[in-house]
Amino acid sequence: MNSFQAITNRANQLLRRAWVNLGLPFYVPMVNEKKEGIIDIEALLLATVLFMGQDRIVTDVPAWIARFQDLINHQKLKSILQASPEKHRMTILESVKQDSFQATPNTFKKIFGLQEHPIKTLIETIESRKGKLNSVDHVAQSSIMINNRLLYGTGFRADVITITQIRNHKLNGKRLSDLLCTANSTISRILNDLKACKFINQEHERVKNTDTYPGMFISSHTLRNLYDILDAEEFRSDELKKAAYESLDFRHDQFGRQLLKG
Repeated sequence: MNSFQAITNRANQLLRRAWVNLGLPFYVPMVNEKKEGIIDIEALLLATVLFMGQDRIVTDVPAWIARFQDLINHQKLKSILQASPEKHRMTILESVKQDSFQATPNTFKKIFGLQEHPIKTLIETIESRKGKLNSVDHVAQSSIMINNRLLYGTGFRADVITITQIRNHKLNGKRLSDLLCTANSTISRILNDLKACKFINQEHERVKNTDTYPGMFISSHTLRNLYDILDAEEFRSDELKKAAYESLDFRHDQFGRQLLKG
């Protein structure tokens, strides 16, 4: 069975691969979304903070947030955080208190209750790191969720459209709302709009052919699995630990599947 440190190390490696898709300059291969699945931006942000150490990612992620703030769905980020078990939510809130996150935009800081003003040298560091990030046009080529948010706006409509590009997704409104962490009524309204303009059919499938993806690499379900994995590692009983691992659901979580393969 995986040890806590081995899981942490492996998770950080996989997270860095996903961040390369979003423009961070790590020397690891990016996720091939067309083969491995789509990266949910807000789930990636929270998973990163959950495992955050003290290396360069501590300044690079805040720099990304500052540069790409208009492409973050802050409502979804807040909803995923609030849906997290208190124990792990507290871990995330404590981790994000690092000085570098004080240089993020107020819309982001408000979600995490950050109120301090960044010092000048920190602002300069974040500005310097922003200059190292890949351009938005390159990011749009390697992240379908970013690409669709540029096309349709930073909101749940763009993400629903993204999900319709998953092969055999078979998600109804309730499951979509669960996956995207928003109200059923929001998803229902979007689906009705997309049906009315003949963008999708009654089965929520795209009417016109488009690039397709095998599923989700990182989603809100990834975070749920990560919380369960971290909890399982605290069990002294091997039987309880084994049962916890066997109950994990990887249908929308290729990240978790790869994590446990080691």
